Order: sequence, then C-alpha cells, then structure tokens
Amino acid sequence: MKAIKVLQDALKFKTISYSDYESIDYGEFTRFLNFLEESFPLVHNKMEVTRIEDYNLLLKLKGQKEDLLPYLFIAHYDVVPATDDGWPYPAFSGALEEDKVWGRGAIDDKGSLISLMVAMEQLLEEGFESNRDIYFAFGFDEEVGGEKGAARMAAYLKERGIYFDSILDEGGAVSSGDALGIDSDVAVVGFAEKGNTSLRFTFTGDEGHSSAPPKETSISKMAAFIRNVQASPRPSRLTPEVEAMLKNISDYKSGAEKLVLKNPSRYFFILKKILEKNKQTASMIRTTVAFTMCEGGTAHNVLPRTASCVANVRMLPGDKFEDIVAYFSSFGHDYCMEILNREEGSGGSSDRTRFYLSLKSSINKFYPETLVTPYLVSGGTDSRHYEELTSNIYRFLPYRLSADELATMHGRGEYLSVENYKRMIEFYKEVLKQEKANV
Repeated sequence: MKAIKVLQDALKFKTISYSDYESIDYGEFTRFLNFLEESFPLVHNKMEVTRIEDYNLLLKLKGQKEDLLPYLFIAHYDVVPATDDGWPYPAFSGALEEDKVWGRGAIDDKGSLISLMVAMEQLLEEGFESNRDIYFAFGFDEEVGGEKGAARMAAYLKERGIYFDSILDEGGAVSSGDALGIDSDVAVVGFAEKGNTSLRFTFTGDEGHSSAPPKETSISKMAAFIRNVQASPRPSRLTPEVEAMLKNISDYKSGAEKLVLKNPSRYFFILKKILEKNKQTASMIRTTVAFTMCEGGTAHNVLPRTASCVANVRMLPGDKFEDIVAYFSSFGHDYCMEILNREEGSGGSSDRTRFYLSLKSSINKFYPETLVTPYLVSGGTDSRHYEELTSNIYRFLPYRLSADELATMHGRGEYLSVENYKRMIEFYKEVLKQEKANV
C-alpha cells in the first residue's frame, strides 16, 4: 500500500527540534517538506501552499461558500531526539515489522500529519470539494514550544483577518476505560489544556568551608522551600471539562456511584478524596508543581553562595500567573525568582458546534460503543498559539493506544500499528466529507 510506504519514508527524516535553534539540522526539515511535495502532488496542486519562516507549511483548500468560517487541522513534524539503544528496530528506520511502522514520530506526530495528507490526497483524487475553506498548518518546533512555528503561523493568519469556526489538534485518543472503572473504551477529546509555566528560584547563603557551617546554607534554604511547597499543594477544584467527563462516566455506573458522578459539583468533597489518590486523576483537578532541576555547589567541602531549583507548574485553566506567584510567596521571600516561561491555561470549547458533533459521529463510526467525552489536556500543544483565532479548539488523534503504546511516545520503540494508521486515514476522510454533507 502506497500510504504505508509514505509513512515509512516520513519517519526516516531526522527532524529533531532543539530549544537551541542553532542546533537544528534545517536541511533535514527542508528535505522533509520537499518529500511532502513529491509524495502528495494533488494536495500541492489543488491547495494554496505557503511556507512561513521557511519551515512551517500552511495549506489552504478554497471552499465554495465564502460566508462559512474555515476549519483548521494542526500537526507538527518535528520530533524529540532518539538513539537506537533499546529499540527493536532503528529509531529512524521507518521499519515495517509485526504489522507496525516503527520510528520516532510515528505517534507524535508524523502519523497524524501523514494521515491527514493521505486523506486529502485521496479525496482530491475523487473530486472532493469543500463548502468552507480547509486549512492545514504543520509546524516544525512544537516539541520545544512552537514559538517559531505555530506562533508565527497564527500571527500570519491573524494579520490577514483569518479566523476559524473550529480547530483540531493532537491531544486525546481512544483507550481502555479500565482506568475510569468502566467496561467501554473511552475517546477523550481535549476541550482545554493546562498552562505550562517554569520558574527558577535562587537562594543565597554564606559561602566558605564546610567544616564550620552556619545554621542555614543556600542549599538548606532551597531544600526547606521545596519540602514546604510539596507539603502544601494547590487546592483541588473542578473545571468544566473534568465535570463533563465525570458526568459522562456516570452513565456507565449505578447506585450511589452513579449519583455522585452525575452531580460532581455537589459531591466534589467525596470525589476529591478519590481523585487525589492517583497522580493522573489528581493532576486533572489541581495546578501541579514539579521540581525538575536543582543546582548548587562545585566541591564536596565548600559551601556554595547560591543554590537554585526549577519548578514546572501545570496550571488549571482559570488560575492566573499572579496566583502562582502569591502561592510561592506564601512560603517566604528568601529567594530571587526568574521566569523561564509563562503560559496560563487555555479557554474551553463548546460541545455543541457542528464540527464537534461531526467529530463525535466519526469517532462512533470507527470506534462503536465507545464513550466520547471532553477532558482536560495536561500537556501543551501547538493549538494554544491559535486561541485568538477561534472559540473552539478540539484536541484528539483518532488512534487507539494501549498504555504500553502510549509509553513509547518520547520513549523507546515508538510505533504506529498499520491498523491504527489505516483507520486514521479513513477517519480524517470522514470528518472532511461530513463538512461537505452537514452544511
């Protein structure tokens, strides 16, 4: 099948992004974009092609009705670094083995990008025309924040007054409902995402020989600060996305459990205790703080003048940066704070748009008897850069992943099953065809 070969070839490109943009092999990114042009001639002939900042690809299929706001489909083709160590097949081989296509980016996010392109190429072969404009936006630096990718494309669109009815990006997927205690599979569609803020705290103390230490050192101050923060987490609360998810789960329950889940706000004092016991569910109901880096000292017998730590804060939608600053200040002011990056949580989306209903219908077609529900995305996606261009962003990829498959994303042995890949192509074709049918 030609479509499989295209995915295999796409995974051979080492389109690795780095926070230090000077370390990026831009030639590989150019070769990948040229590969797309060669592999999808109809897409590049029928759609308006714009390269923004050389490495971002924006495609537009002109619709027949100018009064309809367009749809935007987002993907990215950069990947995180990988070596062959621990992989059953080389990380950039695109090997087709065991009915799986192996390679870094198979799940995140070249599989989605190539599926979209194959779907559109096949539809155009069939003479497909859209009612509204359809845009594809493919960024080259999502893994490092998207500041030169999605952010630049969003700015380009905003300057031209282009706004969207709805946007679809990566985020949720289909998985077993075991973790939620239900027998059905669950398709979680991200209606909002948490903010991602990183702060560096630097503590100062007396320097000198370790044989005569003062009562407090820079390191002991830092350690006490970390301990106090971890002992007093941010308060838990419900967001609309999590509330909707709990209500949907209630349809699969009975008795008191059904009653509690059907009324999550009323019984949150009960739900909170349950959700806080698991790190995954706890992260859905509170702003989390994780200390990810520490630095201090250069010798085993010397007291360092300074010690620093970095806190990564995943903020619930609705929490403000000022709230987080005040939270840390409640543990004292004996530090200097540096903002490394600052992103608040996103706004929420509607479950009543034509696009979402089409998305839900398509999920039910390819994954029958699956619970489709809104949820809150903990990680960041490129979609946050497009928030000013629409009120409705949905974050979902149409594959079914087991826990083991999910663990390969950014890990070793990443692959996309042929079954998932074929279904993704048909899913995107269905969503695009429903746009034509539903107006």
